Amino acid sequence: MKRPALALFVNAWQLLLGLLLASLTVYILALTRSRETLADPDAADTVHGLLIGAAVLGVPALITLVAAWGLWKRRFWGWVLSLATDVGTLAVLVYSMIDDREWEGDEIALSAGFVVPVVLLLLPAVRKFYWNSGAHSNLSS
Repeated sequence: MKRPALALFVNAWQLLLGLLLASLTVYILALTRSRETLADPDAADTVHGLLIGAAVLGVPALITLVAAWGLWKRRFWGWVLSLATDVGTLAVLVYSMIDDREWEGDEIALSAGFVVPVVLLLLPAVRKFYWNSGAHSNLSS
């Protein structure tokens, strides 16, 4: 079965999201070593907070990249993992915005970046592509 353009777009979007999250993780880790961070009067707490932030972004980054690989290999588990990771990350980002009562443009843009693939993954053409043609039998491979 030929890969629909939407499935290719979803796969590319997942890959870009994974790379974005991985890049943000590397950036946050670099901030832990910056002169400005280490000059902070409470540097230990600042570094600890940055390391937590790196973990919060790094884990979804790895999972998103694995899910993008699964989508590329046309595996049903790639579709499920993509959907679960996108919904979970979106929920965490939205909860964070609501809890902090801060609606900054970068947080909204990052959250919107996870709305798009959720909607696209649930479109019938994309869903059928990953659910059909023996994709369920590839669940264990």
